[in-house]
Amino acid sequence: MKKLIILCVLLFAVAIIHAQNTDSLKYKYTNQTIYRYGGSFMKGTERLVFPALQSEFSMSELGLAFYTKAKKYRTTSIVLRTIALAASLSALAVISNNNLTNNRRNLAYGLLGGQLVFSIAAGRYGILSTQNLDKALWQRNKDLLFPAR
Repeated sequence: MKKLIILCVLLFAVAIIHAQNTDSLKYKYTNQTIYRYGGSFMKGTERLVFPALQSEFSMSELGLAFYTKAKKYRTTSIVLRTIALAASLSALAVISNNNLTNNRRNLAYGLLGGQLVFSIAAGRYGILSTQNLDKALWQRNKDLLFPAR
């Protein structure tokens, strides 16, 4: 009798486990959620880049709001990085001049200081962009897997 009960419990457990393989939630999770993969993003087996993500937020208003914020922060970060690069190249041009007077030395120090400030600001905006993009992806995946009714 014990063996029969154990056998029934095991068969019931195996049936439950097998039924989960065809679950639609598992299918959505595997094939439709978006996650980071290095510098790009994966949706099932499809590789997406940052600009292509905007169309993926059609079902998630809050996710789209976070994505828009992330995009704004990313643009600001790119602009600040470009300014920092221009400041460092300008400082190198001033320093490489053989005739380095006191005014030119002060200008070079000012440019290097500006380069440092712009680099730090660009890094901060890059972090904010990443944080908001992570929130956007999380919210989008949540809205996909557990839609509000």
